[in-house]
Amino acid sequence: MTPPLEQHQKVFGLGLSKTGTSTLTEALNILRIRTVHYPHDEQTFEELKRGDYRLSVLRDYQGVTDTPIAPYYAQFDRAWPGSKFIITVRDKDSWLRSAATHWLILKVTGRNAHDQAFQTFTDFVSAAVYGCIYFNAERFSYAYDMHLRNVQLYFADRPNDLLVLDICGGKAGWAQLCNFLGVPIPRNIPFPHAYRTDWDAAEQVKRDLSALAPDDDMVTVIDHDGLRNYLAASRRVMPFVERGGRYWGLPEDDADAVRELERQRTHAGARFFAVTLASFWFLEHFPGFAEYVRSRYPCVLSNERLVVFDLRDQTK
Repeated sequence: MTPPLEQHQKVFGLGLSKTGTSTLTEALNILRIRTVHYPHDEQTFEELKRGDYRLSVLRDYQGVTDTPIAPYYAQFDRAWPGSKFIITVRDKDSWLRSAATHWLILKVTGRNAHDQAFQTFTDFVSAAVYGCIYFNAERFSYAYDMHLRNVQLYFADRPNDLLVLDICGGKAGWAQLCNFLGVPIPRNIPFPHAYRTDWDAAEQVKRDLSALAPDDDMVTVIDHDGLRNYLAASRRVMPFVERGGRYWGLPEDDADAVRELERQRTHAGARFFAVTLASFWFLEHFPGFAEYVRSRYPCVLSNERLVVFDLRDQTK
């Protein structure tokens, strides 16, 4: 049996973007392995440019995922001995279509144009991973194959240190991930799955929120489906729990959840509290918190996609 994961051990997600890295991040956070997806802060950028793989972000987080991590697995392995490595994979044709769409959306909408520092970072990462900064199907296909082959060769004689996880193909779940990490399977919490193919539902959630609140109104969102990041591209969104603008994992208990909600409301300016379909389980998992919210704040929307409470009104 796999020994339980200890606090000093790190978890590195080596999958390329659009292979389920957001879902892996959410799953690790549900397991209380505090994980950051696509770290792109200035300090991380400077450390990667210097070849310093004792990343400062790992003082606060036990796990890191996505392309800023993917090319440096051998260096992270030496810098953080005893760590665990997970590579998310996907049918390559499906991945190429998804990557092409992603890069096209970025080009058409100019979503990174307002943040030159982030654009510089993504160009650096793309060059390191793909050898180019714009989508090129032939080069991306080659990079995908080479990355997967090299990772598997590197860990060939260490099967307990590498997990290959096919989230997008529906072949992954709690049993596979938890057995690898040596942690208990969560009770009554579904394995998260990305909204990657359901753009219509994602757009509808965005319209639901826009009908309730202007885009400059802060909405705190409980979501374990990657949708939170999608919403953040067009409106002010805060994760729950949050520290320094980043998702901080599950609250410790009901009381901790209540404190976090009130902190976000009174100090961070959250005006609405939303729970998406992927996280409806949260209100059952933290019943005391759910009772607090329902008794204190009016529910202004409840449908099959979304439940929203108005934090401005405490008349209940």
